[in-house]
Amino acid sequence: MFYIVDCIYRRYNSRSVVELSGIIHKTPNLGIIIILMCVLYSGLPGTLKFTSEFFIFTSFFEIAPLSTIFIIFIANCLGLLGFSKCWFNVVFGMSMKNNNQLILDLTIKELYILISTIFFLILFCFLPNLYF
Repeated sequence: MFYIVDCIYRRYNSRSVVELSGIIHKTPNLGIIIILMCVLYSGLPGTLKFTSEFFIFTSFFEIAPLSTIFIIFIANCLGLLGFSKCWFNVVFGMSMKNNNQLILDLTIKELYILISTIFFLILFCFLPNLYF
């Protein structure tokens, strides 16, 4: 995610959500990578976020069950909604800034870095028994 933010900042010279709206219309490869990373961040079973949250919340559940249920709701439901809403506005929203300059999509080097990162994330998350 940090590398994606760096790619966005190098192209648009801004981190403002209002100025960045509509990335998929200008740079489709970058928009697709952002959507894929949001799906991996959502905590689907088998991903690193799901595994880490499972271990953290099961240990918290032994200590304080009611507080843990409340924290799970806040962290997973409301946190994910806010995070995804912000990124989906950046990807699919209508640009408020009249920007007529041509913005380059991801280069081959950036695509290689992002795709290999996603490949290894999926490989280590969904196939952990291969290596142990």
